[in-house]
Amino acid sequence: MKIFAVIVTYNAMYRGWIDRCMKSLSESTVPVTAIIVDNGSCDGTREHVPSAYPEAVWMPQENNLGFGQANNLGLCYALEHQADYVLLLNQDAAISPDAIQQMLAVSDGKSLLSPLHLNGDGTRLDELFRITLKDAHNLMNDDLLIHHTLADCYETGEVCAACWLMPAALLQCVGGFNPLFFHYSEDNNYYHRLVYHHIRTLIVPHAYMYHDRKLFGNQKAHDHGLVRRELTLAACNINHSLAQRVADYLRVLFRHGLSVSFFSGITWLLLHLRSIYHSRKEERQSGLTWLNLS
Repeated sequence: MKIFAVIVTYNAMYRGWIDRCMKSLSESTVPVTAIIVDNGSCDGTREHVPSAYPEAVWMPQENNLGFGQANNLGLCYALEHQADYVLLLNQDAAISPDAIQQMLAVSDGKSLLSPLHLNGDGTRLDELFRITLKDAHNLMNDDLLIHHTLADCYETGEVCAACWLMPAALLQCVGGFNPLFFHYSEDNNYYHRLVYHHIRTLIVPHAYMYHDRKLFGNQKAHDHGLVRRELTLAACNINHSLAQRVADYLRVLFRHGLSVSFFSGITWLLLHLRSIYHSRKEERQSGLTWLNLS
């Protein structure tokens, strides 16, 4: 079995992120090959990584491609080298030694798999993961509080892409990340596509990931273009009819009001209607969408 881990880096020397991430992969009970795609770091990452980790596949980029498109490069490399599974792992994250083993043990070869996302020191759940856990937490609470045990996995809704184990069959059906999303919301869009193609998302409670952040990895980057991303996410949702998408736009309006950001977001949508139409058409098709394998 061939398993690759795709790690997108951007100034990953901060707090020793990349070293902690790579150390956790080296301690995995299941062998994994790291593919590191660097988005033009300027903090020493580009000098440190190829020197410290010569065994990793090093893919430095001259420009910042964003999270989704950089991951797409790594996914292409993995599939071209006959990957059975690909682990997407954030630069500010680390996995427990048996995390991949635990996820493989419950894999059906098609579903998206996620460990529990903990905070950096493993003392609490990651705050955003706690919110996304809502679709599974009732069953987990019942099992834990009544039966004093946990099932091997639980079906849930969308989970942050900081740590996804993706079978090759899933990638061959759904493809890569939508290029309309530069950074943030690309995983929300991907979840919409998983739902459309009837692919489940499973949480594996005996597998752990440690995410060193407070809420968002980069609050400034998250807030920049937030309204435009929310509108684009609604426009690209292939599970929703036109009426449902209009309702989604109105919800964005109610959240943010008649602000400059809202009008600039609507303007952006109008200017990119062709790309959005093409995007929705592509996402409905099964295949290696947005993964340009050689």
